[in-house]
Formats: sequence, structure tokens, C-alpha cells
Amino acid sequence: KSDSITVYLQECRLSTKYQRGTWWVLEEKGQLLSSLIIYDLSDHVLGIGSVSTYPARRHKGYATTMLIKFMTRYSDCSFFLFSDIDPSFYSRLGFQAVSKENQPYSDTTLMYYPKDFRPERDQLPTYF
Repeated sequence: KSDSITVYLQECRLSTKYQRGTWWVLEEKGQLLSSLIIYDLSDHVLGIGSVSTYPARRHKGYATTMLIKFMTRYSDCSFFLFSDIDPSFYSRLGFQAVSKENQPYSDTTLMYYPKDFRPERDQLPTYF
């Protein structure tokens, strides 16, 4: 895959899975550093998906920087995400894992933010 933002976003927009979300990218001099997609789930509740960093640029804090900027911009919202990596990455940012009995899948961890957001079981997303 290309690290050009233009090429990356063109590829993303071709995917039907990603067409209903809004992409956020962190870039430097036109080169992709990190990206994520946002889904509007309900009033003031957003889903964060596909958090990723271009392989050659990982472990430099780009995804963390992007998430903090996004969460600050939408500080009046609550968030869900599915963690396909060690959930401690997101826990450092204040995300909490949904209780084990309410996890919809065994191979990913559904998490929410902020800590005082208490979603009801019927509010928990199964996928986005």
C-alpha cells in the first residue's frame, strides 16, 4: 500500500465497508502517518474504527497523537471501539473494556470512553 494520503483515501473510499464513515488522517508533508475512521452511532456517540499507522512509522506515537486530537475535538461525545490489539494501548487513553459477558466477540475487545459513560446493553454496538 502507498503512504500517499491521496492514494490511501482513494483506496478507502472504494471499499463499501468504509463509505459510511469519515476518515481522519495524520500526515506530514503529504505522507500518511496514521489514520482512523469515525462512525456516527447515535446522538453524541461515535464509533472509532480501523486505527492504523503506516508500518514504517509505527511506535512513534502517531496513532496516540491522532486519537487525542480527535477525542479533544469531540470532547462532548462518547466513543466505542473494537480493539484488535492489546487493549492496554487504548486503556492508557482512558478507554474501558465492556464487561466480559457483554463482549460480542471473543477475538476483539469492545471498549468505551469516557469512564463515566455507562451504556445500556442495547446501546452496545455489535459492529460498525
